[in-house]
Amino acid sequence: MSSHHIVRENQEPALLIEDLSLIDEEDLGQLLEWNPTIVIEEETIDLLDARGYKFDIVFTKNYISGSQENLKVISYGNDFLKVAIEYLIAHHYKAVNIVTEQLDIDYYSPYLEQINIVLFSKGIRYYYVTTGFTKWKPAGERIQIASAPVNEQIVHTGLIKINENEYEVENDGLFVLQFSQEKYILIGEKIA
Repeated sequence: MSSHHIVRENQEPALLIEDLSLIDEEDLGQLLEWNPTIVIEEETIDLLDARGYKFDIVFTKNYISGSQENLKVISYGNDFLKVAIEYLIAHHYKAVNIVTEQLDIDYYSPYLEQINIVLFSKGIRYYYVTTGFTKWKPAGERIQIASAPVNEQIVHTGLIKINENEYEVENDGLFVLQFSQEKYILIGEKIA
């Protein structure tokens, strides 16, 4: 018996690449498996072309002609990431994977109710969680609390605090994060 997957438009997370140097080829390949809409800034065109990757949307401050079939070229003024996220929200994307060094929770907080944002940077996958977040992990794996307000008290179960922002899973099983002042915190884990 075979299985068939019907992928509806905008169902899979878009891939927004701000800095291609922040992700290795294997991890990028995993993100490309489902043929996401690839959104880039003009400066990334040559790097992706050289690797043979097709991209769908290019944000530019200058006029460029589309070098690929069905390429959307969008002019913008400042802040590529914000303009690109707003574009994806306006076009009904439900999720986006972003390759970036921008990990500030305040930067993304205006968008978190409208689109699921996952960040990739230097071998770490970061994602926003709400209080009561629970996940199964094997003993010894580590997670980072990458962005939480200084005064936020985070209560954790199943984790041992290693240092200021890093925790280790105590035993195979579930860990829980609870907090009260903020709606979201940003946690990170090594890409498997």
